[in-house]
Amino acid sequence: MDLGTRFGTNSWNGTRISRVRRALALGVIVLLVSGAAAPLASAQCVMCKTALTDSPEGRAINQTFNRAILLMLIAPYALVGTLMATVFRRPLAAVLVQRMRPGRLRRVLERRLRTPRPGR
Repeated sequence: MDLGTRFGTNSWNGTRISRVRRALALGVIVLLVSGAAAPLASAQCVMCKTALTDSPEGRAINQTFNRAILLMLIAPYALVGTLMATVFRRPLAAVLVQRMRPGRLRRVLERRLRTPRPGR
């Protein structure tokens, strides 16, 4: 059985793939621009900023506080992204195998796709 047919990837025509690539490129550009602006952004609400800048202790921890807020914003996206990559690992590998040139990495991915999944 063809791996593309097995995972339903042959149904994508060239137009849809180019749209997906365009959307992916746009998403990467937006992520890079927003990531570049993150150090410039103040991650605090007005009340927190006022409380931190009015006291000497607050001024000392202001930068650390901003980084902690940004970390709390990024963590859910990283968690969901990891979960989705784990869930869709085999279909993603099948698409990669179709698009890769012959080589060692392609052979490894093909071998892993041929092995049965545990519990099936």
